[in-house]
Amino acid sequence: MLFVMVREALSREFRVALPWELLHADDLVVIVETEDYLVKRLNGWKYKVENRGMRVNINKTKVMISGE
Repeated sequence: MLFVMVREALSREFRVALPWELLHADDLVVIVETEDYLVKRLNGWKYKVENRGMRVNINKTKVMISGE
């Protein structure tokens, strides 16, 4: 619970409303319209989270494409 509270507080400054970014436990869901923007948003999250002392495991990242 403490982890979720800290991550929520840290992420408020770089989260955007649209496209959507959803936080759940230790997971992040990013909903965007293009693959390029997805890479940009994920790299942005990774950089900002790691600058605050947390780790991101990019190897566990999953991508789902819908509606093409």
